[in-house]
Amino acid sequence: MTSQPFISSAFTRTILSHAQQSGLCRDQLLKRAGICLSLLDEQGSQVPAHLVEELWSECERLGASATFGCELVNGMATTTLQGLNILLDSAATLRASLLCFTEFLPRVTNYVQAQLEQVDGQAHLHLRSVYRLPHFFGLDAATLSLVRNIARRLGRAPGEVFCAVTLTSEQAAGEWLRGVGVDVKRGAHPCLSLPLASLDEPLLGANPFLHQSMLRHWQTEASQHVRGDSLELARHWLTAGDQPIERIAERLGYRQPSNFIRAFRKRFGITPKQFRLGL
Repeated sequence: MTSQPFISSAFTRTILSHAQQSGLCRDQLLKRAGICLSLLDEQGSQVPAHLVEELWSECERLGASATFGCELVNGMATTTLQGLNILLDSAATLRASLLCFTEFLPRVTNYVQAQLEQVDGQAHLHLRSVYRLPHFFGLDAATLSLVRNIARRLGRAPGEVFCAVTLTSEQAAGEWLRGVGVDVKRGAHPCLSLPLASLDEPLLGANPFLHQSMLRHWQTEASQHVRGDSLELARHWLTAGDQPIERIAERLGYRQPSNFIRAFRKRFGITPKQFRLGL
């Protein structure tokens, strides 16, 4: 099943914090974007992507400058990516770091897809929209965060790391990138290009023990996410057919029906039987 497009609540809170620092009214932005405070209170919660897109638009309507997304980078902390930066920083090589990024980015947002491509002696990190092109504020924040973090991990200036960075026509990050010696191109989506050999360079913050610990954490989180999706599928099967509950549990990978019933009740507050009976 395809989950609803979302962006992490932590990143949404970062946007609001930066908007306040820029003189915009937080409560007004929330009201006009249709975002409830309850969506932001819980750590690790998700905000529907269309509401965050509306928040970007409201920031623009209320007077945020064209470089709002570029300036946002300074306020982005590790919590914005739910600890993903720790995993990426502690990898042994840039290749390992970027592979973790492309694999686990959908746990932070499924609105943008990252793909690492290797062509003609260069590595290209593409940032493509899964649904529609995101607001350029968000694209600027994402692009500059990646450029700065990758350069920091390698211990070199951005101009020494990247062959070129491709931006969309609306993005305002070009001035900053040119200022640090990076060649800027125009394209349909952001793309970071660097020499292929740099993928195997060791990272300054490499820490095998920390990296493996964080990797296990993120793999566990991913498996829990998959299991959550399977419970949504269980609701469909319980409603649409007459399969025995034991058979549904088996199809979802539960060895014991009691484990499935317990997980279902924890997620939805009632047992599968009660759900089937419309209770």
